[in-house]
Amino acid sequence: MEEKKDILKKSFGDRLFQGLLNGLIYITLRPKVIWQDKELKKAVNKKPCIFVCNHTHHFDGSFAGAILDRYKPYVLVTAKWYNKKKIGPLVRMNRTIPIDLNSTDTDWYMNCQRALKEGKSLVIFPEGAVAREGKMQPFKPGAGVFSAKLGVDIVPVAIYGPYKILFGKRQRAIVGKPIHPDCHDNMRPSKYARLLMEEAEQSVKELYDSMSQKYGDTGVYYDS
Repeated sequence: MEEKKDILKKSFGDRLFQGLLNGLIYITLRPKVIWQDKELKKAVNKKPCIFVCNHTHHFDGSFAGAILDRYKPYVLVTAKWYNKKKIGPLVRMNRTIPIDLNSTDTDWYMNCQRALKEGKSLVIFPEGAVAREGKMQPFKPGAGVFSAKLGVDIVPVAIYGPYKILFGKRQRAIVGKPIHPDCHDNMRPSKYARLLMEEAEQSVKELYDSMSQKYGDTGVYYDS
């Protein structure tokens, strides 16, 4: 039986490709990132966290991985993209973890849990899909489950505006303040996970709205 590849283990070639991709993203999209918590920006490699982001474009995973590269995070991507014949090999060279919620495969859950226990951070798009109706979709509780179970902070991130390669406005994002989990003994972890994600969803909405007030409406969301 063929041994499964450890997707958390990256070769020198993988790391080189990730670095080149991140550089390309900074050249073409010219990211502008605002950190609400300056201490979080400095807290590299001290402890893992789970970044939860809004999701409006397929570029979001690569963009989030680049702007948060100081944390060397693993980005959750759908198995559909991870296994594509042409682009799949490139996706797999990045720090990515495939997820397929339409199957009974729990490898994604085990890989995420192991990554956090090993001190690695995650980037999760809890809407579960690209928001195509101009409205931010409700956050699913997955990230909250990991946070409640392992005591890992959730960090809300709002990616703002449409992607303009080379020309037009810079791509912007704002990283919010960490949400610290504190599940009481008399509360079920599953219920607490939902409460955590409700707080995270509200925080991402407020972050996005703050960018809209500062830079104007981009038309990506008409109702965040």
